Amino acid sequence: MDQINRPNSTLGFYSPDGYFQPIAALSTANLEFVSKTLYDLEQMLDHNIHLEHYEKCALIRDEIIRRAVAKKSRQAESN
Repeated sequence: MDQINRPNSTLGFYSPDGYFQPIAALSTANLEFVSKTLYDLEQMLDHNIHLEHYEKCALIRDEIIRRAVAKKSRQAESN
């Protein structure tokens, strides 16, 4: 088969709210967030702030930012 004409495919996971997380971008730090929606992440962040688990808060915050950046770049590509 001619590999030049094949579309690029990426393996990964979709969260319930439709966010696609490529396997190459996963790490042990963000693996637990793969199945979470943005709403779930925000709830986890609030809960961990209340418990003063600030290292966990930073990981959740980073995941929320990562998703926001990805969403913005997808919107820019579609325009």
